[in-house]
Amino acid sequence: MAFTTGTRSERCIAALCAALLLASCGGNSTNTSTNTAHTVGGTVTGLSGTVELQTSAGDRLTLKADGAFAFPAAIATNSPYQVSVRTQPLWQNCSVGQGSGTATADVSNVSVTCAVAAAEVSTFAGTGVAGWDSGSASTATFSFPFGIVVRPDGGLLVSDYGSERVRSVSSTGDVTTLAGGGPAGASVNGVGPAASFFGLRGLALDAAGNAYAADFSGHFIRQITPTAVVSFFAGTGASGSHNADRATSTFDGPMGVATGATGDLYVVDQTQATVRQITPGGAVSTLAGSGLHAFADDTGTSASFSAPSGIAVDPAGNVYVGDTYNHRIRKITPTGVVTTLAGSGANNTADGIGTQAAFAEPFGLTVDKDGNVYVVERHGHVLRRITPQGVVSTLAGAPGMAGATDGLGSNARFDSPMGVAIAADGTLFITDTFNHKIRKVTPVR
Repeated sequence: MAFTTGTRSERCIAALCAALLLASCGGNSTNTSTNTAHTVGGTVTGLSGTVELQTSAGDRLTLKADGAFAFPAAIATNSPYQVSVRTQPLWQNCSVGQGSGTATADVSNVSVTCAVAAAEVSTFAGTGVAGWDSGSASTATFSFPFGIVVRPDGGLLVSDYGSERVRSVSSTGDVTTLAGGGPAGASVNGVGPAASFFGLRGLALDAAGNAYAADFSGHFIRQITPTAVVSFFAGTGASGSHNADRATSTFDGPMGVATGATGDLYVVDQTQATVRQITPGGAVSTLAGSGLHAFADDTGTSASFSAPSGIAVDPAGNVYVGDTYNHRIRKITPTGVVTTLAGSGANNTADGIGTQAAFAEPFGLTVDKDGNVYVVERHGHVLRRITPQGVVSTLAGAPGMAGATDGLGSNARFDSPMGVAIAADGTLFITDTFNHKIRKVTPVR
């Protein structure tokens, strides 16, 4: 007995319905392109920090290095796209090229080009006349300001080595004296003006708000609480380089101090040409330096410095030192390996990469969250920037030309700047030492 599934007409109708159903589900190859999704990306060059990009659809992408990139979310065929910079890197301006269009295929030709931002220099506080008068930004005076740190509230602490006082500067530039002014020529503990310093130099700040000051001639590291209580933190007052606990160790001309993320305190012992480390438990050791004023890249006490001055620590625990008379910027790893980040050793100001660049008595320095180092030159009268790759550029000032002019980039002038600190937004503050002023440097966007 034969079995049939229907008439010929019924079979033709069924076949037609199946074909229409297949086409509606995307089975027809002629309509595939209308449902394809495409990526949007390109290449970034010149980046030495962190840049955040976004698309017009709200997709975001954070980049930290040069190279190819692509946004994680794809877009449908024939959809418009537009790429822009949402957040600029610290001290760079990034621009987008070929950043808009219609996606008919994967997009890979967006170009993001980053370059160092121009620097605008202004006077933040100080009249330019030496003194220690408290007051507003335009009436207060400083006497050879040296060390500088940025407080979490946006204000500053400044060490005045000419007046042996630690000054407090509000975020609007109002100046008061936090501590110091007691007996001259002595290291005396006390509260506020009852305390005295002997050769006040560098400053550091810990997470609890305690400040640490290098007492150069007293051979102490002093601690200053937020309520202005001044005490001996490390050292006996005798000159030397004895490693022990902080109460019995000795220092010889401490110049710069810096705090690390793990609570360690680092000290540049200038006379001994060493870098010392004080752990949170109070143990003092020599991180690097032979005790000889010389130049040698090596490990620990086999390395050498010559009149080191400024010091800073990056988020990874690497220590950077302004090696003043070697005219170099040195880098020390947490294990004590010392290398030259930048500088040929020649006593002049020249931009370049690594040892092709030159510095004229680099002094104070600071480091941002991306590992870029900012340096002031005492003899060169300029502000420099060094990327983690060693690319050195001059942000402000004219090499070898002292002055007090506010302005843009090379039109600005400094006179023997010795300290620099960076705020979270990238604003730089400089102790313009021989001008008796605090200068503010901001990137031009």
